[in-house]
Amino acid sequence: MKIRITYLLFVFVSGLLISCNSFSNKKQQADSIPKTIEASAMPGSFNANSGIKMDSAFIGKFLFENPLFREFEKDFDTFYRANNYNYVWYNKEGLIEISSALISELNDMEQQGVTASIPYKDSLEQLLHSATDTKHITAPDITIELMLTGEYFFYAKKIWEGALNHKADSINWYLPRKKLSYPALLESNLKEGKIADIDGPVAAKAQYEGLKKALVQYREIEKDSNETVVPSLKGSAVIKVNDASTIVAAVRKRLYQLGDAATADSGSIYDTALAAIISKVKPRYGLKANSAIDNSFISAINVPAKKRAEQIMVNMERLRWIPGDTSKEFILVNIPEYTLIYYENAKPVWRCGVVVGRPMTKTVIFSGDMRYVVFSPYWNVPTSIINKEIKPGMARNKNYLTRHNMEWNGGRVRQKPGPSNSLGLVKFLFPNSNNIYLHDTPSKSLFSETDRAFSHGCIRVSRPKELAIRVLRQDPAWTPEKIDAAMHAGREQYVTLKRTIPVYIGYFTAFMGDGWEINFRPDIYKRDDILLSMLMQQ
Repeated sequence: MKIRITYLLFVFVSGLLISCNSFSNKKQQADSIPKTIEASAMPGSFNANSGIKMDSAFIGKFLFENPLFREFEKDFDTFYRANNYNYVWYNKEGLIEISSALISELNDMEQQGVTASIPYKDSLEQLLHSATDTKHITAPDITIELMLTGEYFFYAKKIWEGALNHKADSINWYLPRKKLSYPALLESNLKEGKIADIDGPVAAKAQYEGLKKALVQYREIEKDSNETVVPSLKGSAVIKVNDASTIVAAVRKRLYQLGDAATADSGSIYDTALAAIISKVKPRYGLKANSAIDNSFISAINVPAKKRAEQIMVNMERLRWIPGDTSKEFILVNIPEYTLIYYENAKPVWRCGVVVGRPMTKTVIFSGDMRYVVFSPYWNVPTSIINKEIKPGMARNKNYLTRHNMEWNGGRVRQKPGPSNSLGLVKFLFPNSNNIYLHDTPSKSLFSETDRAFSHGCIRVSRPKELAIRVLRQDPAWTPEKIDAAMHAGREQYVTLKRTIPVYIGYFTAFMGDGWEINFRPDIYKRDDILLSMLMQQ
């Protein structure tokens, strides 16, 4: 009875929509499919053995006439063959209710940061309209059936797998990527009566939903089209508490527009209430948590909402590539954030600052399994550094190697263990072809910098002893005291972990922080605009 009532509602709403103007193909990106079906779903409405058969030969004809779905030809064949060529979007009373959920999700694609045109949107609208003109309303229409399946596969690719998933390697993204079976997903969704990626990673899903909400916020700011631009200060000038300036009033207004201040107070005196807001806001842009109004802060809040929305879209696409969780325990290094985050049970439990590669010696985006901790390590100097730095240094000073505690070792140069070693007192190995690892450093002062892209590509860790304690905590032989002694022993010692720990080196310039507020970071490797351009071409 519930199906029948919903279908009658579908007929009624469709009749109202017949008078509407048809959509133009040129406006596919901006428009949405009319919500001709009540947006609800009834679990259990799918029955592959309902006995409503289709002519399997029509699938090939449909794909020939609708070439935008041809990329899913194998998926069509796999899905309908497995379901004995039964109609799946219909039962004996008409279209099942999950079809309305699919239409709703297609309409919501722009809210998920996807600008791709919905294929055959006009055709689907017309088919749904024409269904109301037949005498046998409940009779299945094979074109509607296959159109809904094609739209589902399109949606799964764009939203759950990522529009550019298959091109990630071309933009130097070498992390594991999601690989979905669209037919298996469709069958699961139909059985559950809902449109959902049921096997996504928990941590990534939470980030994705947060960015989705932030995207709505910044698009609303953009619609206002009256964004405040805060004037820059002269030189290195700074506005402090109790200072008076017209710039203070502009800052107040801009923070109100961004949702960080409750009122748009026009006062020009920098008071403690505003200082508290700014101290809280600055870390979300990767700035030091102080109350000074300086040009770095002004530049961060002056970025137009449109640009921030695009930044969010790019990072939502990156999140779509991430496969389901394979481990309860893993390490994520987010390059633009200059941060290492330790996850347990898909939740961040510990973090520390890191130094990453310079733009000229970028840290690679990839993953590996941490297997070893090396105390008091040698540093085997890469050939590129020997040629560019060591040999010129030796030409200038014959005692160069001795001064830097280095020695020749089988035709290569290595630096001996000790406090001045470039790898510090400990390194963490996850074997990989990029020769990248985590390690300590004697250059502790670099961690006080806001921008920390200084290395040759490896990742320097600000709290290496704590990281060593954490990764070795399942081995009772390695107490904090023994770890400290091994770090200062001056003798290299390899320790094999009792379990491997996945390490992911990622690149996210927009993300949700611990307080579940949107964070932005500079695109230090200039990767966002490349990905955005590719997305806009979809």
